[in-house]
Amino acid sequence: MIQTACIVGLIITDNYDYMRMSISNLLFWLVYIFLEFKLKWSIPLYIRIAVTISIISNDVLGELINLYVTSFLFDRIQHIFGTYSLTLWSFFIIQQFVQMKFIQKKLIIIFFITLSTTLGTFYEIFEFLQDELFKPVIKNQTSLLDTDLDLISDVVGGIIALIHYLSSESLRLFRLPFEQKCKS
Repeated sequence: MIQTACIVGLIITDNYDYMRMSISNLLFWLVYIFLEFKLKWSIPLYIRIAVTISIISNDVLGELINLYVTSFLFDRIQHIFGTYSLTLWSFFIIQQFVQMKFIQKKLIIIFFITLSTTLGTFYEIFEFLQDELFKPVIKNQTSLLDTDLDLISDVVGGIIALIHYLSSESLRLFRLPFEQKCKS
């Protein structure tokens, strides 16, 4: 509902460039919800909340309120927090898709860093394609410095996700559905 209200707000303010991103976010998550239900995936509530906050802050604060343009710091924080939450979310989806829990600490470290860097890179490619295809008034990538700082922020977000995951493992948080079935 918040996403739809944001899209309506972007229409009212004639901000069609950002509206495209909000609509694509909404469609992506509707497809994901369908797949999650159909494939019986289970994501911990904390990760769901973090991803939801990331999406809403991107669309409402960044695009509707325009903090991407008015605040240099907002973009950095959004990349760190967005990559943090999406790395955790992706890690859980991948583990459920392959139906195995990664247990080797070195493999988890490599996987988290690679996953966060890949997510950040795909996002930057997506921003580049939007700029080239749609020629928005306010570009997603204003300079090479912006792109580089975004990628550095993505790595930082991935490292925070890794630290969170490794510390929560010792606390037995973030258990996967198939892991729970095996132990019962």
